[in-house]
This record gives sequence, C-alpha cells and structure tokens, in this order.
Amino acid sequence: MAETTGPDANVADRREVPKDYLAGLKENWRSDLVSGFVIFLLAVPLSLGIALASGVPPFAGIITAIVGGMIVSLTSGSHVTINGPAAGLIVIVLGAVEGLGEGDAEAGYRLALAVGVVAGALQIVCGLLRAGKITSFFPLSVVHGMLAGIGVIIMSRQIHVALGVEGVGGHGLHPILEIPHSIGELEPEVALIGLVSILIMIFWPMFKAAARFVPAPLAAAAAGVLLGVAFDLEENFLIALPDSFADGFVSPDFSRILEVESFRWIVAFLFVASLESLLTASAVDKLDPWKRRSNMNREFLGKGSGNMISCM
Repeated sequence: MAETTGPDANVADRREVPKDYLAGLKENWRSDLVSGFVIFLLAVPLSLGIALASGVPPFAGIITAIVGGMIVSLTSGSHVTINGPAAGLIVIVLGAVEGLGEGDAEAGYRLALAVGVVAGALQIVCGLLRAGKITSFFPLSVVHGMLAGIGVIIMSRQIHVALGVEGVGGHGLHPILEIPHSIGELEPEVALIGLVSILIMIFWPMFKAAARFVPAPLAAAAAGVLLGVAFDLEENFLIALPDSFADGFVSPDFSRILEVESFRWIVAFLFVASLESLLTASAVDKLDPWKRRSNMNREFLGKGSGNMISCM
C-alpha cells in the first residue's frame, strides 16, 4: 500500500481516531453538520434521478436515501461510506419492474419490492454466515466489466430522457439504435439542460477552488433547476411527488414470490447489490486516513437490513 510522504505525512496518524456513533457526533458535531448538509444537497437530486431511471416512483429514492443515511450508516461495517440508492442496481430494478409487471408498472413495482425484501433477508443471512470474504474470489476485470456493461445500459436508456423524448423502451440494442431517432425528435430546452449538466459534470472539477466547496453534481443540479425555471418546462418534464408523506408508501406484493421469474430477479439483486456494496467498501477503505478496515460481514447485515426496510 502506498504511503504519504512529505510535510503532511502521518498527519492522520498523529490525530486520535474519531469515535463512532453518539460519542463521535458529540466530538465532531460541527464538521458532521456541514458534511451532512452537503451530502443532503447531493443526495436529493441523485436519489430522485436513480429512482426515475429505475422505473419506480421518485419518492422511492427519497425513502431509500433516508433509510441509508439513518439506519444503514449505523448498522453497516464501514466507517466512511455513504449509503443510499445504488446506481449499479438501476438495470436490475428496472428489469424486475418491467419483467414482473408485464406492462403494468404499478403492479411490477409492488412485485419488485417483494423481491427486494427477500434479497435483503438473504443478505442478512450471508452476513450471519460470515460470507463477507467472497469479494476476494472475484477478479477485478470481471467486476469492472460487469459495472461497465451496466453503465452502457444506463446511458443508452437515459440519453433519451436527457433529450426530452419519452416512451423509448425495449431491451438489448434497441435503446442504442433509437438514439438517432431521439436526436431528431429532441425537445430543445430539455436537451440544453441535459447538455449543460453533462458539461458541468465533466469540466467543473477543473475549477479546483469552486469544486472544493461545491461538488460537480450539486452544481449540475443547481444549473438544471435554474434553467428549468427559466424555460418554464411543461408538467410532463417535471418530477411529481405525492401530496403527503404517507401517500408515498406502497406495500410489497408477495403473491408471485415463489415463481421462477421472481427467483431470477432475487438472485440478480442479491449478487449485484452485495458485490457492489462490498467492493465499494473495500475501495473506500483505501481513502481512510486512519486506515480503518470495513467489517464485510456487518456490511452484509447493514445493507440487507436497509434493503428490507426500504422495500417494506
């Protein structure tokens, strides 16, 4: 492992390791308050975007972010990860909603929630069986290839949304082949917002002084909101949220949980969610100045409990 050298070397080692839980909050409440506020500003648009891309109501993204921040952060085995909706699961969730719903998005959503509950329960079982070491059995090339493939699928579907074109679905190469058609049918205002957001995400980090205080996703979200207000976009291009908090909750439907189709999505959810979570925790450990290491078995328990609660 590489070591820091120079005048700042071992600065973290000379400081006391931060405490966890309430003792840590009492010790570092000022910096935690600022960090929490910044993460909140990032998490809201990110959670809404992941939910929409997954084919579920936007409110589901907010619920997942709340559960991830308040429950998973307390139960997981990582010291420095931030928990919430996973972009890597967009393809899995969308596939489950479409495959189980068979054209009925609302029914598919409820059936997919049941899949999430069972997959979360299996993650808890994996944690109890101390299966956290499974990450060492997967070559990085396989993992990177899987995540790259998921990224291509997400991009091929969301580029139509960024252009303001609705109703482009299908599987395989169909969303990619439809891109030229969507370019010809684009909504200029929506496409401009999408283009500006992408450019900000690419070039904002080059402005180090600004990026230090305002992360690129937050800058892109702010620009999108301002442009949306300026263009006075039609209602179908805006996110619809329930009138009250209670109206956003939907119960899972377990009526088809024993079918082969449900089992297929349970396995996919369990594999991708677990692998992504454990590898992310392992990667983020390398950024910890105190070189603490995540308890991968507790990661299973934390993520499993979070998935179960979110889907319930």
